[in-house]
Amino acid sequence: MRRGGAGIVALLYPPFCLCCEGPASWSEVLCAGCAERLPRIEGPTCALCGEPLGNASLDLCLRCGTRLRAFDLALSLGPYDEGWRDLLRWFKFGREKAVGRWLGAKIARRVLEAGLRVDVVTYVPMTRSEAKERGFNPSRFLARVAARRLGVREVRLLAKQRTTPPQRTLSAREREANLSDAFCAVRSGRGTVLLVDDLLTTGATADECARTLKEAGFDRVAVATVARA
Repeated sequence: MRRGGAGIVALLYPPFCLCCEGPASWSEVLCAGCAERLPRIEGPTCALCGEPLGNASLDLCLRCGTRLRAFDLALSLGPYDEGWRDLLRWFKFGREKAVGRWLGAKIARRVLEAGLRVDVVTYVPMTRSEAKERGFNPSRFLARVAARRLGVREVRLLAKQRTTPPQRTLSAREREANLSDAFCAVRSGRGTVLLVDDLLTTGATADECARTLKEAGFDRVAVATVARA
């Protein structure tokens, strides 16, 4: 009955591409052509945070080369440009859960392609007031999907202790001060954690979360985001 019902729904409401509005495969939010045209981070990148480098002889960006990072690796699906930006807006602000499931699956695939083995998946938390204002935590939704695809547990490891101003309104130095002691660990453990978030910019949020996780006993923290700015 479920298969028959899904078939009827597909006939009545065939899936379409969010970008070009052409036909898309079932469970896909983009057609094959638009998915292929999503921007990629090309050329040499920082071995730690994945930021594009203008010089192939370098292995670290200026930020990672001049400070101690708490996270061990950061992976992103692409740059925060056009397609990826639109997908994140549909998901975060339009609450298009199908887009979130698609992005979470892509994050899991990116982790597998990188050969990264993780013991647990967690996410960047929100305060209760922030989650209430947004309606849900996009990072937790992505983490749950990615964990299911990776075959590991998604666990709440962190809590956010206070509401902070949006990072996008602050300078790099202000972002670090803004998040100082903003998170606390709610569980301790060992092994490698995959920390999922929607966007990586300066890495201040990822650093603070990773520092907190390592203080709770975890050995390594890898960060996975949809995009990096």
